[in-house]
Amino acid sequence: MRAAVIHHLKLILLALLSAGLFILAWQPFAMWYLAFAGFVPLFIIHRQLLSKQQQVWFIAYVFLALFCWNVGTTYWVWNASPEGAVAAFILNTLFMCLPWVLFQKYYARLGARSAQSLLIAAWLAFEYMHLNWEISWPWLMLGNVFSNAVWAVQWYEYTGHLGGTLWVLWANVKLFRIVENWNDTSNPGRVHAAFHFAFFWLFAPVLFSWFVGSDYRQQGAPFDVVVIQPNIDPYTEKFDRMLPETQTTQMLNLANQVADSSVDLFCFPETALVGGLSEKDLYSEPLIGQVQRFKQKFPAAGLLTGADTYKIYGAMEDRSLTARKYNDLIYYDSYNTALFMSATGTVDMYHKSKLVPGVEKMPYPQVFGFLEKLAIDLGGTSGSLGSDNEPRVFAYNKFVSVAPVICYESVYGEYVTGYVRKGANLICVITNDGWWGNTPGYRQHFDYARLRAIETRRYIVRSANTGISGFIDDKGNVLQQSQWWQPAALRQKVQLNASLTFYVRYGDYIGTIAIVLLFLKLLAVARAPRRQ
Repeated sequence: MRAAVIHHLKLILLALLSAGLFILAWQPFAMWYLAFAGFVPLFIIHRQLLSKQQQVWFIAYVFLALFCWNVGTTYWVWNASPEGAVAAFILNTLFMCLPWVLFQKYYARLGARSAQSLLIAAWLAFEYMHLNWEISWPWLMLGNVFSNAVWAVQWYEYTGHLGGTLWVLWANVKLFRIVENWNDTSNPGRVHAAFHFAFFWLFAPVLFSWFVGSDYRQQGAPFDVVVIQPNIDPYTEKFDRMLPETQTTQMLNLANQVADSSVDLFCFPETALVGGLSEKDLYSEPLIGQVQRFKQKFPAAGLLTGADTYKIYGAMEDRSLTARKYNDLIYYDSYNTALFMSATGTVDMYHKSKLVPGVEKMPYPQVFGFLEKLAIDLGGTSGSLGSDNEPRVFAYNKFVSVAPVICYESVYGEYVTGYVRKGANLICVITNDGWWGNTPGYRQHFDYARLRAIETRRYIVRSANTGISGFIDDKGNVLQQSQWWQPAALRQKVQLNASLTFYVRYGDYIGTIAIVLLFLKLLAVARAPRRQ
């Protein structure tokens, strides 16, 4: 009995080791190379339980490891809603367990190597699914771990972040095989296998990244941009105590500090204009007038800003599925909106499409409607918002188009490529990261934009209400950034690239291939005899 307890305690420590390796790999520790060993303890657990015929325990240890990884890396969600955070941790962990369930279930039929290949295909398929369904939380995609080591993944312009996920998975499998055979002194190939792992699975991808990065030549005309970080507390001031006019004045004063007649674009953060702007009477809104009067001093410049807007439906007008009831006669939609004021004075709109599950949108309300009370309050407009169906770009002129990427949308690599395919040669991320508090959350969010820069080879302009505002070049290098919880106005000349990368053209093709391979693997499993 005592031996069994000690055995399970050792396995618990291995599960915690797995979680610890992944936690240290992410921000704020950013020891990204530890991700290459993160799953090795789970493979060791599986091997030990396999020999003791205790496979029923395996998924429990996997759940423990993945749950601790989720909590240890994204614990900052708790600051917004404890109940919502617990729901997010548990659901995301359960989804992450699914590839391991398949690995365990079919291990006996396929054997070790084939089952490991099945796990890789299943994990890639899981990540691809997690990017494209309504219960989407792609924060801990394995390829995101390199967001603080962009010099190592310049080849993301060909693969996107799923290429990084594939790298991490294969490296874990290869490392486990080395660990598994290391004590076998009769095996003369173990040293060769270790060298093979170090060169082909660690050094070679970094060498290829260096080759791609050094071969890439930055190009495009210069474009002068000002970004504003007003630093207005989203909980105590932005949506409650501070008047919308006062907030707008504060941002315009910051812009005046660094602007002159040669500025091409001003960029203000997500929901910079608050209080609810009527889309049917937009030009009559006082805040719009306030901004347009400011822009008269810079007639050649464009201005991109976030706004809290709404649309009222007439009695005979078709309503959207997200329309809210005001009374028996009036229905309306609320939007998280990006507004673009051109040099001609016109105002164009884009409604955020990738809405945060449980915050801005209740996924599959027919099934999960009972979870409405667990919705995470981010300090702004919440509930099921209206949205556009696809990304949209704003034309500065016939040569320059701007991508208005709103907050959470910047985590989705393939979605951001949609802006570029529509002609965007500058990506502007507008966000409000203040609800996370001074935690790794806003730093992780900023770093993920560096991956989008490599994937699209576009400069990134980032304006945060608070968090980190700044400029990222098309190699993912940070050119300039603000400090946490400090008002800032930053100015930078960026370059406007018009070429399309392989990833922009073909998107998450690795995910599609993984789904096909997973299907073929499962088909083969159905015909394979069970192995001892």
